[in-house]
Amino acid sequence: MNQVDQHWVYIVLFGLVFIIYAKIIPKASGAKGQGSPTVQEIEEAMEHFTAELDEQNKALIQLLAETKRDYEVQTAKLTSRLEIVEKQSALTNQELNKLGFAYEELQKKIAHPPEKVPVIELQKPRIEEKIIDDEAPPIAMNLKSRYEELFSLFEQGKSVEYIAKKLNMNKGEINLIFQLAKQEEKLNAH
Repeated sequence: MNQVDQHWVYIVLFGLVFIIYAKIIPKASGAKGQGSPTVQEIEEAMEHFTAELDEQNKALIQLLAETKRDYEVQTAKLTSRLEIVEKQSALTNQELNKLGFAYEELQKKIAHPPEKVPVIELQKPRIEEKIIDDEAPPIAMNLKSRYEELFSLFEQGKSVEYIAKKLNMNKGEINLIFQLAKQEEKLNAH
């Protein structure tokens, strides 16, 4: 028997002695001439006490079992949520890497335009073409033109979550596009 079990045995024995003593004193003082309690009365008191202890132990064991089950269920739920978040994080990182690579390529193209100008651009436009060209706005290859619908929804006051669902994109990807567009505007402003 280990020390913890010994302590419980001492506590139970002390409790039994206390209960028996409590039952004997009132009878002895109340009925001065009747004598001490019988063995049967002591046994009944002890049986009653042990029955109460058994009931309390069973209730405690049942409570512990229920708590353990609840803990296992919560642990399983949290584990599955963690796996989902880890998968989403991996996918988001992949998308961010792709966007980062595309952004670097775009920056390289902007910083180092091709040295050879295509022959088509060197030719003089005909008068009819020039009229059409003057009326049409210049074609800009910036992020706002590439993601026109995204910026349109954003300007309408739609949330990033709504835009992500509508355009079937990740929220991280949308936030990155907004950040890149701000940087592009700063570059164009200088």
